[in-house]
Amino acid sequence: MIIRSHVWPPPIMREALLLIVCSIVLMPKAHAATADTASWRYNITPYLWNVSFDGEVSSQGDDFLVEEDYSFFTLDNLDNVLALKFEAGKDRLAFLFDGLRARYSDAVSGPLLTKRLAVELGYLEGAVGYAPWTSRNLQVLAGIRYLYLDTNLGIDSIGNVEQSNDWLDPLIGLRYSNLLVSDWYYELRGDVAGFGGSTDSTVNVQAVLSYRRGETLSADFGYRYMDIEFSEDDFSYNVTMQGLFIGLGIWF
Repeated sequence: MIIRSHVWPPPIMREALLLIVCSIVLMPKAHAATADTASWRYNITPYLWNVSFDGEVSSQGDDFLVEEDYSFFTLDNLDNVLALKFEAGKDRLAFLFDGLRARYSDAVSGPLLTKRLAVELGYLEGAVGYAPWTSRNLQVLAGIRYLYLDTNLGIDSIGNVEQSNDWLDPLIGLRYSNLLVSDWYYELRGDVAGFGGSTDSTVNVQAVLSYRRGETLSADFGYRYMDIEFSEDDFSYNVTMQGLFIGLGIWF
């Protein structure tokens, strides 16, 4: 089964981008862009990840090839999506949480039968970041990532095949963030998970450019790459997810 995308940027991405641009324009200008490191700061960021897929999903002998031009936010195949990040930080310490839930479906008609594939996937991760060096910009990350995947394959006159899997893995990584120019910040993060846990391995890399004109709102633009390799019994999931994301952060 091949799942394809169409137009980028899709309508939902264009609307979200317009909302972020309007929010930036209305942001009050701050006299000082530096955060107060002596007190706790909290950030909630809902975001849209225009993720594309490349890889293979195999269940009970049926293989589904997923081509890299498929994206959630074309809306042609997306049923629903929710993604949110939360961070609490003070001085050298930070607590990071990130979660995504999405469901997409598609149908492919052949000369003899029609296949219908519905997939619901998501992840929830929590990590602690700490800067042990003189520079507080570089943090060591340690935490866990929970992933789940539900697949439903329907074939005319044959019936449905359902498969559900979830796994929990430890992760370690690094995060570096700093001021780029006035009001603009950047962040680089990389982590790996697995280490004898449920998955064979998971690699996650992301780069974020954040624009802050005030102390309460920020606009995030970034790129994320996640590679997942998982196999158990007669099910395997070897897929790379990558793409641009945008978010609107609320600080307090």
